[in-house]
Amino acid sequence: MAQHWTIRTLILVSMALSALAGFSARAASVDGPPAGPDFGAPEPSPSGDGFLHFPGFPPIPIKPRDPTSGSPGQGQAGALGQDQGKPARRPESPPNPLTPAQKAESIRKALAPRPPVAEVRRHTLDDLYAKLATARDEDEAKGLASLIGGIWMRSDSDTANLLMQRASASIEAKDFPLALKLLDRLVELQPDWPEAWNKRASVRFFSGDLDGSMEDIGQVLKLEPRHFGALEGMAAILQRTGFEKRALEIYRRALAIYPHQAAVEKIVEKLTLDVEGQGI
Repeated sequence: MAQHWTIRTLILVSMALSALAGFSARAASVDGPPAGPDFGAPEPSPSGDGFLHFPGFPPIPIKPRDPTSGSPGQGQAGALGQDQGKPARRPESPPNPLTPAQKAESIRKALAPRPPVAEVRRHTLDDLYAKLATARDEDEAKGLASLIGGIWMRSDSDTANLLMQRASASIEAKDFPLALKLLDRLVELQPDWPEAWNKRASVRFFSGDLDGSMEDIGQVLKLEPRHFGALEGMAAILQRTGFEKRALEIYRRALAIYPHQAAVEKIVEKLTLDVEGQGI
């Protein structure tokens, strides 16, 4: 199989053959005619057939040049020329290092103690109650009241949360004796949880124990005076037992905390006529 030669190799071969031809000529002048063929310079390729032709030797193939590389040294320059038409990419600047004061502040914040869960809950409720009082319409008020109710329903105890879930399921199933039993245990376990007292007040109300319900509502309002559910429950009991004027005051107080309640507004309107219209 013919081997492709590089240009540099062919030049060296040509120089070696020329030197050998000179040596043969000198030897012929001393010893007579040359013993071998005359090694001269290679004959040019007759038709650009891709071979070098040396007298007395078979044609030597020339390795074809890569057409994409151009002339010697053009490939690299060509590549540079192509890149010159493109905008140079700016190296991304490294982020500004923090100053010692900034580093110290970052460490201080990372090591600062986290606020207690009860404190976070209180701040969150304060913010939600403030927004609820200034709600623009019924939909906004319902959304905020739902968020508040979600916070009411959670305690710091997994056991208490489980008891609350079981009690709520019993209330939905109207199994009030079981719900009452669970809630009795819950208020013993978590006496500072307003919703535990509020749920038991609801069960006692549905069971006809209005006095017991009112007692539990009192506990709720001691722990959370803004509990609009407990206020409305108290107002309902007062209205049922004939204390319409006091009921009207409590309903209005509940509406100030949780406005845009159509059902409560109708009750207030009726009680207003019944209580304040009597003197007209």
